[in-house]
Amino acid sequence: MYRDNLEQYVNMCRLSRVPTEPQGQDELIRALRYTLWTKRYDELQALFMTCGMGESEIIERRRFYLEFAPLIGRLVVLIPSLHQYFMLDYIAEDMIDGGDPELAAAGQRLQTVLQHAKAGAKDIRGRVLMPAYSELKPEVLEHYRRFPGEFLAHCLEANWEYDSDRSYGLAAAIELLSLEKPELPLIGPMLMQSLGDYSSPEHFFAVFAATTVSLLNNAGYSEWAQACQQVFAPLTAGFDPAKASAAKASADAGDGAGHSEADFGPLSLGNISAVWKKEGVAQALVMARQRLLMTPEDPFVCGMLGDIYLAQMNVPLALACLSRAWHRAPDSPVVLHVLGQAFQAGYFAAQVDLCRQKLSQLPEVQANPRPYQFGVELFLKCDAEETQVAVNGNHLGACPLQIRNVRPGTLNIQWLLKNGREKRFSVTVEEATVAKFRYHPDSDSVSDEISRDGVVTVFTSEGSKTLNELIPEFLVTDLANLPDPTIEQCLGS
Repeated sequence: MYRDNLEQYVNMCRLSRVPTEPQGQDELIRALRYTLWTKRYDELQALFMTCGMGESEIIERRRFYLEFAPLIGRLVVLIPSLHQYFMLDYIAEDMIDGGDPELAAAGQRLQTVLQHAKAGAKDIRGRVLMPAYSELKPEVLEHYRRFPGEFLAHCLEANWEYDSDRSYGLAAAIELLSLEKPELPLIGPMLMQSLGDYSSPEHFFAVFAATTVSLLNNAGYSEWAQACQQVFAPLTAGFDPAKASAAKASADAGDGAGHSEADFGPLSLGNISAVWKKEGVAQALVMARQRLLMTPEDPFVCGMLGDIYLAQMNVPLALACLSRAWHRAPDSPVVLHVLGQAFQAGYFAAQVDLCRQKLSQLPEVQANPRPYQFGVELFLKCDAEETQVAVNGNHLGACPLQIRNVRPGTLNIQWLLKNGREKRFSVTVEEATVAKFRYHPDSDSVSDEISRDGVVTVFTSEGSKTLNELIPEFLVTDLANLPDPTIEQCLGS
């Protein structure tokens, strides 16, 4: 009825409120989706008001609210501005306060989503949690294979903790599976594109299922992972990776079917870079992680995320992202250069040299090598306290100082002591080195140490460890042997 005359349907709901019979409840759920996806926001607000009932009435309509709460939670994850509909807060509170444990749990999950949306939280991490596995009966498995959205909602969404990235992926997948035919051509592509560039629903669910299976396996739920594979097998059976790759190659060649960076709006690489410069690393990191989930095979997205991790001196995650990027763009001078910088930050000189050797063979670098030089890590100290220091005429601050990525060549260092005395010192430094200079006012001399050595110590739950101990798999003698980390490993999941 709501499709034929939405205004009349809404007026009827104002009078009868939430029905008690299942058929009417199911229609109201469909009407809520319909008003949202068709942007009938006045009618959507009216339907939300219809759903605001007392605690006893909610318990009487328990079936409806156990479906209503997760639906609204998903829609708020996808469209955070929905939190502005105040009635949703009241409904969640009444579900919690009514005394029914299952309703209270569903209300609490909705309340959590609403709170995160109000706070604008974009980097919330949650655990993948599942109950002990009890083998699905053949008839139950067959039902989930026919209705995989129910498997996601009942088995995964109901158990996983809220997580900015995973909750969004689950919400998009469940709602894609729940779309009715009239909305599918318009809303389906929009939901898929919010997570990446997919050639078809089969492609989307092949990637989604593989990611979900990996998450479950990594969290120790191998039996649930196997069940997930079985549930999604019918949806992905028609997907041919070879054809999809060919289609993508055609799109990349410019047939008009692909996407440009502009299509990603705020999550375009240019915008993420601008945010990094203006707002800092933390916000750029959130955006780069979201973009990687949308385009997991894009080497430059993965490379940018690695560069951001490197700015935070998170060398393990930087190397994970940059190794993944290199496997997808082994001849990209930009990827190779930042990969080498990550190795340099960990004082892995042998691996830096592998990157330098590979760079030297690339025509683009041979034509213009300067942008791909590796910087010098400069340490400046002085025996006298409160000594200021300048390099090449640029005042840098008080000693001691550590400065990364200094351009190799001649450095004119000037120490300015508190008593007005100064010391000038010139030295030539080579790329990819660690240069330490200390001024001794008593003898008016400068001691130096130029090497490529160093150790990074990381404090873990198991105590302090060196980077060499934490990431031995990256310390290869041939770049071809670098690991190809998963998306989850790049995100630190």
